[in-house]
Amino acid sequence: MRLESFRSAHLALSGPAAPGQQDIDAVFGSAAPAPAATLPKGLSPQTADLVASALGEAGELSAAECAEVVGISRVSARRYLEHFVARGSASVRLQYGGAGRPERRYRPGA
Repeated sequence: MRLESFRSAHLALSGPAAPGQQDIDAVFGSAAPAPAATLPKGLSPQTADLVASALGEAGELSAAECAEVVGISRVSARRYLEHFVARGSASVRLQYGGAGRPERRYRPGA
């Protein structure tokens, strides 16, 4: 399949006249489809799936709770959860306790 693809690209670009930018774009522009949803640098799809699964099963959790369930650090869990919030697949609410900062609680969906 790849050899056939290379052959057709070679034939398309090896004519009597030099190929123009439109010819090159037509051959190489659709060589590889763009990924559906890319993750920021440092986030892996496998861990993202684990975090999303933990969030879906729990219904609502904090980064510390997510980290414990998935088996990653709290900081890593928060990065994944905040990524889900940024893309709209999760929401966050603040839970105020006594003293200190409020706890960020994450829920699936927007």
